[in-house]
Amino acid sequence: MYKYTYFMYSTKGKRHQAILDLVSEVKIGSQEGLRKSLEKHGFEVTQATLSRDLKELNVVKTATEVGEYKYAVLDDWAGLHITGCEVSANLLVVHTEAGMAAPVAYRVDSLGLPGILGTVAGEDTLLVVVAEGHDARKVRKDMWKGVQTQ
Repeated sequence: MYKYTYFMYSTKGKRHQAILDLVSEVKIGSQEGLRKSLEKHGFEVTQATLSRDLKELNVVKTATEVGEYKYAVLDDWAGLHITGCEVSANLLVVHTEAGMAAPVAYRVDSLGLPGILGTVAGEDTLLVVVAEGHDARKVRKDMWKGVQTQ
């Protein structure tokens, strides 16, 4: 896996590597739990810094087989388990497997498409709000192109 190869990185790089190591080796279900684990490894971080780090590293909270949550690195869209996407006026209704709506919403937001105002995620469904004046079907098509290229 990643194993602690900190000597070759800046402080931020070392912290990022530690986050990757921890989430790949330990089931951590909260930012506070991750922050405490980082502290044990010599990294004192604020919640805001940790949130930025998680976003930069594509680390998201996912559901386990038993319904608990843990952090994981989201490497590609293939792991998102999208089961469908319907259009309703200015909304895209995206269906996912249980526990995957938030990671999908995160990735949709990261696309930065001009027709998307934002997302709202539940457990297995998310709403993508399409801006007024944009065709929701075209936005869905653009979103899927972005999904496949990331």
